Amino acid sequence: MMQAKKKVLWSQHLASGTLSIVLFTVGLGNGWSSPYLAKLSMMDNIDGIPRASDDELLWVASLMNIGRIFGAVAGAVAQDTIGRKMGLFFCGFPMLSGWICIAMATSVHWLYAARILCGFSMGIVWTTMSHYLAEIADPQIRGSLVLWNITVQSVGIFVGNLMGPYMSMKLFAYISIFATLMFLVLFPLIPDSPHRHLKMGNLDKAEESLKWFRRKQDVKQELNEIKDYLSKSDASFKEKLDEFRQKQSLKNFGLMFLMNVFLYFCAFNVINNYMEIIVSASRVTIIAPSTLVSINGFFAIISGLVATFLVDSFGRRFLLIVSSLGMAMSLTSLGIHFMLLKCHYDPVSLNLLPCICLTGYTLSYSAGMGCIPSTLVGELFSPNLKSVASLMFSGTAALFSTLSTITFLPLQNLIGPSYLYWFYSAGIYASSAYYYFCLTETKGQSLQSIQIRQKKEAES
Repeated sequence: MMQAKKKVLWSQHLASGTLSIVLFTVGLGNGWSSPYLAKLSMMDNIDGIPRASDDELLWVASLMNIGRIFGAVAGAVAQDTIGRKMGLFFCGFPMLSGWICIAMATSVHWLYAARILCGFSMGIVWTTMSHYLAEIADPQIRGSLVLWNITVQSVGIFVGNLMGPYMSMKLFAYISIFATLMFLVLFPLIPDSPHRHLKMGNLDKAEESLKWFRRKQDVKQELNEIKDYLSKSDASFKEKLDEFRQKQSLKNFGLMFLMNVFLYFCAFNVINNYMEIIVSASRVTIIAPSTLVSINGFFAIISGLVATFLVDSFGRRFLLIVSSLGMAMSLTSLGIHFMLLKCHYDPVSLNLLPCICLTGYTLSYSAGMGCIPSTLVGELFSPNLKSVASLMFSGTAALFSTLSTITFLPLQNLIGPSYLYWFYSAGIYASSAYYYFCLTETKGQSLQSIQIRQKKEAES
């Protein structure tokens, strides 16, 4: 019996690796927050920028996610006009502009502009990235390619947290400008997806693209499967609206919306933006807050890499449930720590608890909730609804992230840190039950087979 020819996947990894450069710069933007928000709150002057008030800090922390909402709209429009690859390429320009604003900043208002521009770019990336990778990837590695890019964002956060305490804001910006320019130079060298070429009616370029990604000469069968898959996207507005109203489509949109509600309870943007401040408030003395932030950034990378190798073996649902339970228990324990402090327990005897809680939270988030939802957006929806789905998911994610960041300090002042962290953890416990009973597994299935299976489930 003839042995099946081994698949060659390096070209897909190369494309994913080139795309990951912009995810690295997105991570730098997220990692910038923790060290520089702390500096802006404590130092009289940082690179010529006066100390920021609490309201100004709140806006600096929140504006990136507000910009992300508008970027999500731009990303959805780009997908149906210039295509996913070109949309990803052009997202590098607002990112570059944002870092230039930070390099030139003389007041907090420059930082407002920078955060909006970087958030706008981030919105395009999260709206488009998973769809582009889903179109070029073999089903065996589709999940791992998406998770790899999200892990590279964690690398950016780690590097940002590591650099921030020890270098000026301007030098940080110059390094980020260089990384963004690398992306703008290298990413155009990667082919567009065969799906895009077929949509444009260019069969020869689609075949050429598929040959490049698959590294084999005979791609006729897969090309015909993609053509059949895309034929369903040649629909009128009424037909698309009818498809949107179908039971399975509404279920998928409901799943994406609830994931974003659960992301609010996960409070990642709160932990990421305010981690140094949280550590200081927990009265930890055995380690400097900036050092603990850097350590957590390192563990986020390790956790993301482990998830990259496990997602196509253990599946999306398993990782989401484990991730949710880990975050919930970590935030529950963090709430207990602040309650013990309120009850006048000796902070020295509690030194390890917040360190373990924040590290456990970071490991858990990076292993599932931080990466799996983006993978599912690229897998669950038909060609007709992909752009709408990515817009709704990325837009609502940005909205809930903004809401989480804006409400953190007011809620903490109103009910106290213990009850706030327990409030977050209650929502995450609920999410793990939802994933167990309601989430359908998609590992190892082609985009075409996922749609066929969902259609059969809807008809049964």
